[in-house]
Amino acid sequence: MPRSIESRMTAPAVLLLDDGELDDVRALLEELRADFVHMRGGQIPDHVEAPSELFIATSRRAMVARSWNPGPSGKPTKIGIVSEDSNTLRNMLRRIGFDLLVRRPVHPFALRLLLLRSLYSGEEKRREERKAIGCEISYRMGLRRHNAVLADLSSRGCRLLSKRKLGVGSRITLQLPKELTCAKPLSLRSVVVRAIDSPPGADPNDHSYGLAFEALSPAAKQQIAAILKTWSTGPAMLSKESARSLGVSVVEPVGEAPTPIAGAGSEENRRKHRRAAFERQVVVLDDEASRVLVGRDISMGGMKVNPDCGLEPGSEFDLAIYGAPREEPIVVHARVVRSGDESVALEFDPLPPGTAASLEALVGKLPAVEALEDGELDAVGTVVSRILESA
Repeated sequence: MPRSIESRMTAPAVLLLDDGELDDVRALLEELRADFVHMRGGQIPDHVEAPSELFIATSRRAMVARSWNPGPSGKPTKIGIVSEDSNTLRNMLRRIGFDLLVRRPVHPFALRLLLLRSLYSGEEKRREERKAIGCEISYRMGLRRHNAVLADLSSRGCRLLSKRKLGVGSRITLQLPKELTCAKPLSLRSVVVRAIDSPPGADPNDHSYGLAFEALSPAAKQQIAAILKTWSTGPAMLSKESARSLGVSVVEPVGEAPTPIAGAGSEENRRKHRRAAFERQVVVLDDEASRVLVGRDISMGGMKVNPDCGLEPGSEFDLAIYGAPREEPIVVHARVVRSGDESVALEFDPLPPGTAASLEALVGKLPAVEALEDGELDAVGTVVSRILESA
């Protein structure tokens, strides 16, 4: 979350500098719950300490980074966001050590993916334990009570599956039953910090949200810790009636006899209901970031992507490639044909005529995102894409 200039005791993870042009970037950083400082105009001193992870600035404010030395891992990543472009500007950003240039206009979701990848990439950035729950709960919004599924839980937030739409910034109160807490019911004031995309083919009436808890008391923290410990061996199971009311498909086990009711949280208690298979796969931010691919040398037949993506030769997946703002992403089926230290090579399946025409138009355009560290020629065709979740 944003920190004031006066409260900076240590360098933030992210530093954002502008003169009022990057409010959309600030909103994305807030959505991604980044630890960032935002300074603009006269607030910006001559010397600013380097952030630990990511520096984002307009071309006018980029010179602040000229005296920084990169950390052991090459951090911070530096992204320049501009509305006007020139060879002189790109060369200046390269000299300062900028990694990426983002030209306006840019697809807003592509920009989000780029920030996500910069903030949450790799197992070492996981900050907290998160347990799959899959238990029916309820929540209050105003005076109304609604049913939902608690998909997973951490010490600071959770993921919620609901048939009702919730806006980012909405405040709700979760009601966790005693069957889940293994003690008395627990109420948690929460704020919706993100709406998570549905995978292709999912019911458009199913919605998934990331929630952050607000003002937890010591007792509530202890209860959450107890839940995480108790439910460490696996998710809960939903009754057939509950699953149907929540729009979740039920997988009927073969030959399974009903199990007597047991103590809350026990293995027997979790098996007393038939297992429900969620119709969507919901992921935390760092898992979502692992599916973001920064590609180069894109053509009608494939492209090269960043080598730290963890993809092995033979892997196959659907890939959404983001182009112009207000345009739907181009979806292709790709397979990994080569993996090396410099890049991973993807090959696209033959494209239907409409998709081929869209990709050909994208290949012919100046990309909205350009990698700067490899020089002018190697940067041609930089695109932001993401591996789609399976339905």
